[in-house]
Amino acid sequence: MLHFFSFRELWLDERSVLENIRVLSGPRIFGRLMHCQAFPRAYLYAVQSFSSFFHFSLFSLRILPLACMCGAVFVWKAAYRRALGESAAFITALLSFVVSFQLIYYSSELKSYSMDVLAAGAFCLFLWHQKDLEFKNPSKGLILCAVLMPLLLAFSYAAFFIFWIPAYNFIIFSRKNKALLPLSAWYIGISLAVSTLVYFFDIRFGLSESCLLGYWESYFICSASPYCFIKSFGEGLRNIVAWPFGDDKLFIRTASFFIPFFAIGTFYAGVKCFKKAKEGLLDMDTIGFVIFAELFVLGLLKKYPFTGERITLFFMPVVFFLIMRGISAFKRFKPLYASFTAFYVSFLVFCGFNSLVKFFKLFFKL
Repeated sequence: MLHFFSFRELWLDERSVLENIRVLSGPRIFGRLMHCQAFPRAYLYAVQSFSSFFHFSLFSLRILPLACMCGAVFVWKAAYRRALGESAAFITALLSFVVSFQLIYYSSELKSYSMDVLAAGAFCLFLWHQKDLEFKNPSKGLILCAVLMPLLLAFSYAAFFIFWIPAYNFIIFSRKNKALLPLSAWYIGISLAVSTLVYFFDIRFGLSESCLLGYWESYFICSASPYCFIKSFGEGLRNIVAWPFGDDKLFIRTASFFIPFFAIGTFYAGVKCFKKAKEGLLDMDTIGFVIFAELFVLGLLKKYPFTGERITLFFMPVVFFLIMRGISAFKRFKPLYASFTAFYVSFLVFCGFNSLVKFFKLFFKL
């Protein structure tokens, strides 16, 4: 709230988005955007429709991103509780989310990043509830969710990383529970229809923007040489794990200590993923591994930035979870486990204090 009500000036990208909102009225918004911008068109249209009533004031332009991030807090809280139970790990994972400087910063920016975080959390929760469908008939609430979830593809690019996983699970479960066949067909059919529309009215324009792809060129994984690969992959891994916690080198360097824990958590998640693939991809461990693998492959193919920082904001809540999984791997070694946990929690408190001070200064223009 300190950040939102500071009403800081729009920066370069936000001003470009605002110009698109002002100039491209009605159906024109569902086409090529000006100034090499990429923004989910349905979400952009919603921002345009709402903010036009308030003459495109800062409040009206940023209120929907703020609402998305506030909603994401509660969605990810529920997802963490499902995955970790009522435990200290659950509290720590949630604390990681709410003190993250970057999650707070992008909650009040005229971009789609906070919606990405919300969409990723919604899919994680949906996948958890999908577990109940293996041998049971779907409830009315779950049927409604299955019909509506594919619509998130029109509002969030991040949804494309996850939407196919429920479809995969529906196919797996339908072999055992034939009652799921109609719902599976509905989910897959709506997903394909929405994906086609999004591609035609949105994604194809971004893929043909040389200036947009050129901007992200240095954020892909380099395959020119072994040294170039290791360097770009290492930088990307550091950005994925360390960048969320703060806004300067001190926090990034300190948070780099948690990269091995993230790697351990991802490794165990990968093993679990391959073991349970025939039973469905349902828990946050496997989801985290799958998304990381997608980011790696797409980064290597130069299709999606691996070291993109804000463009991978949607993955941050999963990163916090995987760090917790990595630390938990040392439970058998109690002194180490206690030391790692104490250091991580202390660091989170420091991050929270830093975020509070920074946005307090921004609010009071200090």
